[in-house]
Amino acid sequence: MRKKTISLLMASLCAFGLMGCGTTDSSNSDATVDANTPVSLTGTQKAVVVGDDWGPAVTTTIIHFNDSIDSSSVSADTFSVSETKESFNYAALMDENFEGDPSEHITATADRTVLDAYTCDENGNKTDSSEYVALELSYSPDEGNPFCYDVFTWQNTVCSPYELEVTLNDGQTLKSADGADISDVTIDSTIDLSLDGSIYPQLENVDLTGTYSDDKYTLTYGSYAPEDDGNKHPLVIWIHGAGEGGTQNEIAVLGNEVTALYSDEFQEVMGGAYVLTPQTDTFWLTYNENGDWADNPGTDSVYLETLKGLIDEYVAANPNIDTNRIYIGGCSNGGFMTMDMIMNYPDYFAAAFPICEAYADSGITDAQIESIKDLPVWFIYAKNDTTVVPENFEIPTIERLEAIGANVHSSVFDDVHDTTGRFTGDDGEAYQYMGHWSWLYFFNNECEEDGVNMWSWLAEQSK
Repeated sequence: MRKKTISLLMASLCAFGLMGCGTTDSSNSDATVDANTPVSLTGTQKAVVVGDDWGPAVTTTIIHFNDSIDSSSVSADTFSVSETKESFNYAALMDENFEGDPSEHITATADRTVLDAYTCDENGNKTDSSEYVALELSYSPDEGNPFCYDVFTWQNTVCSPYELEVTLNDGQTLKSADGADISDVTIDSTIDLSLDGSIYPQLENVDLTGTYSDDKYTLTYGSYAPEDDGNKHPLVIWIHGAGEGGTQNEIAVLGNEVTALYSDEFQEVMGGAYVLTPQTDTFWLTYNENGDWADNPGTDSVYLETLKGLIDEYVAANPNIDTNRIYIGGCSNGGFMTMDMIMNYPDYFAAAFPICEAYADSGITDAQIESIKDLPVWFIYAKNDTTVVPENFEIPTIERLEAIGANVHSSVFDDVHDTTGRFTGDDGEAYQYMGHWSWLYFFNNECEEDGVNMWSWLAEQSK
């Protein structure tokens, strides 16, 4: 892909004095630019980032030009877009002869297909001629993610750099609102992915700036409050997985599709719900002061009391929370923390939904199993999970709960695949995610047991 550059042509009109027969006739002309004379434009960009099944995606870039653009001159064929972003060096990790540091991140470049283009306002809403132009881009589980996952740290970070190079295709021109042809555009490729620098439509009413500290640890958190109608509403607590730790709560809510909890669909089912998304900068599975976590044998998290303190403080600060309807759930590392919380505070919660939970059954005592006998718990996992193997975690725990007549439910899937019809693999079949990613089914409201919908079931639970 090459950028077409045409030099700016300037015409200078000068007045000449004509002398003759003792008289002088002077003629002056103002400078003008013909509508057909090519001109140049400059622009900056703002991205639109949306949470999806696999995590976030940059779905649109909004270009702010220094002149108004005629809407009729804008189409998807007008532009090309190339993405350059921070990336983990997977090739180095797989190459046994690699001589450098495989943990050092690289930049990766790929083309992004422009699906649609149109003039818009600063927020991307279609308008007539405008200084703003929106480019809707292709995206998928393998394309457009502004997060960088590091295999060595087990965590996501926001890509730095993240750039979109936007150019005019060969033979394409824009037209300014006053009719001038534009064949030379220079658009700053830098994308600011901060919450203020990009548009996150699903986070519009979400506060991601919360911080809680006790005498041991500090947790960051996000929160969502339903419209104040004078009634009590349930609280849904989501505990993130290993990859979503850190201090930027947008990673905790976009790394998985936690934005579904703010959606109209979920909120309608719940009758309006508060949502709390605590975040640790390490791992909930951490079980000693040395920071060990990956080999947790089935013992309490060092964050147990700190997390309970955060929840207590948040509930106290929001008197419209129905304390008889506090629900807790999470995936993987967060599924571990869900189990840890309910086994230590079984009378506090009205229901729990651990997903691909990582609390080793071998570490759960019979007394702990008995303590949650009457607590409604809905387990979710996929049979082909090789990260948290069900035979060592959910399956024996569920069997022990069923053996004592506990209030236990489950949604078990053969695998984890795209159910939206949008994405396919090389074989033409539905796109296959890792078997560990069973949280997709929860966020897409696809969990059932004997015809009972899980979201509806959750909304009905009360102490």
